[in-house]
Amino acid sequence: MAATGIKKTIVSPYFPDSDTETGKISNYVTAVGRIGYAFDRVLIYAKAGYAGGKVKFTTWDNDALVTYEKNDWQSGYALGAGIDYAITDNLSPGVDYTHIDLGSKTSSGNNVFDDGTIGVNPETYRTDAKVDAVMARVTYKFGTGQ
Repeated sequence: MAATGIKKTIVSPYFPDSDTETGKISNYVTAVGRIGYAFDRVLIYAKAGYAGGKVKFTTWDNDALVTYEKNDWQSGYALGAGIDYAITDNLSPGVDYTHIDLGSKTSSGNNVFDDGTIGVNPETYRTDAKVDAVMARVTYKFGTGQ
């Protein structure tokens, strides 16, 4: 599981003078299979599989002093590729790219006013969550492998 601070806040396209909307991915997990080709000391691979993550959506209306918030698990897929190079029999640096698409989810619920009262008009929102992640790593293999 990877913890993230990925967050984006925008001005509402519907009420730009008063509303802001924030989407945040707090963590995600992937379970992927890899297939590759090794030649000499180089391994090139592709990967694909499941991705899931916790997506939080918050909207704030500055005029009405009301908030809507939803925190849901979203599921989707992960696709990627990478390359490893064996400097020695035991030491291999590598670079890995993963595109994660957590899909879209529509949710609705009542607004909550600053004084804690519940609004009567439910709001409906759709979240689309995507991540592009690049990871550099160094792998050390213990023993000689013979």
